[in-house]
Amino acid sequence: MTVQGVEFLPDSRRDWQDSPAARRRHAVTEANLTRHLDGPQRVLDAAGGTGHDAVRLALRGHDVTVLDPAGAMLTAAMACADDHGVADRVHVVQAMAEDAPELFGPHDFDVVLCHNLLQFAEDRVGLLRALTAPLREGGLLSVVGPASGALFVCPASDVLDDLRAAGAEVLAHYGVDVQSGHPLSYFQIIARNV
Repeated sequence: MTVQGVEFLPDSRRDWQDSPAARRRHAVTEANLTRHLDGPQRVLDAAGGTGHDAVRLALRGHDVTVLDPAGAMLTAAMACADDHGVADRVHVVQAMAEDAPELFGPHDFDVVLCHNLLQFAEDRVGLLRALTAPLREGGLLSVVGPASGALFVCPASDVLDDLRAAGAEVLAHYGVDVQSGHPLSYFQIIARNV
């Protein structure tokens, strides 16, 4: 499936992914998530784009499916996985995150990543319910979003309420890229599917 308007990989997105700030944020969110993982997991990376999170997790032995509507992003994700020798542990599916319940079974994943997506959703609780549909009971949901300084901001307190409304139990809340004098900061929330 190709979704109109998202079949490209803009140079600005590619440049940002390679920036020190992006690498630092990926490393911090991975470290936060890893605190809650035990052994290899089946991971769904919703709106996973170019696969930076997916490849990092695959290098740790996890089996990761990148779900994204943009074919160019998925092509870049598979190239990145191939470059790092983990193409056998990274899979791609071209579709919207809201399509997850129709694409996957109810216990297909142990972990779902919702990184930099929720702030764009018109129905955040609906999106969270769609993403927890293929998540096993007790599985983890990692949500990352901008806390301030961005055009689309989704306050962490609202996300905590949204997660509870979607039937998830919040386990941890982290600040990511919180720097003095820096206009943009991010949060990460780890929740359990109940």
